[in-house]
Amino acid sequence: MPLATVDDVVARLGRPFADDAEATKTAAFIEDATALVCDYCGTDFQQPTWGAVPGAVKAAVCAEVIRWLSVSPGTVMEKTGDLQVEYAQTAFTSGLSEAAKSMLVRYRKRLGSVPLITWTEVIPDGAI
Repeated sequence: MPLATVDDVVARLGRPFADDAEATKTAAFIEDATALVCDYCGTDFQQPTWGAVPGAVKAAVCAEVIRWLSVSPGTVMEKTGDLQVEYAQTAFTSGLSEAAKSMLVRYRKRLGSVPLITWTEVIPDGAI
């Protein structure tokens, strides 16, 4: 189950989609971002203890989708002053950004350790 909807992305984008192709691409990006977030956090957020998807998780998914929508395929760098554009084989990285990871850190499963001690019982002579 996706962690956000197309309507969530539209609300954060601040404009309607230009065409059906953009809406279809957004739905695919939501699925991709959901998979990456679930993998990163180690949960699918479907447990009864969660109730609804936490707002920060939904915001992270929407932010990643909007970031991916704004990337022009093949464009690595753009510069507005004196117009500089640089192209490469592929510029789209579908991994989570550092900003998204920092938003999701509290939802990650944490590893912990338990200190172990050795207990030695001293039995006085003749007390057996």
